[in-house]
Amino acid sequence: MSRLCAITLKKPLRGNNVSHANNKTNRFFFPNVHWVTLKSSLLNKTISMRLTPKGMKTIDKYGGLDGFLTLMPKRRLEGEMLKLKKEIMKLQKD
Repeated sequence: MSRLCAITLKKPLRGNNVSHANNKTNRFFFPNVHWVTLKSSLLNKTISMRLTPKGMKTIDKYGGLDGFLTLMPKRRLEGEMLKLKKEIMKLQKD
């Protein structure tokens, strides 16, 4: 799923183009996804991921990638974000 936001989990939607004559043809509605590089101060590395503008605003709201991952519950994260959260939690316990 290359057109998926890692934070908001927005993905392409499917719909129809409807002409004036009411002819329907298939189309996709793609989210506005961009490659973004974020710095994790706790892990001391940079992470590249695909985010929508809303996902970027959400990360800024929580004070960066580390703040977002520590405050977000596990059930709201998937894939790579869940792995990063586990790494951060290990570092905070030590």
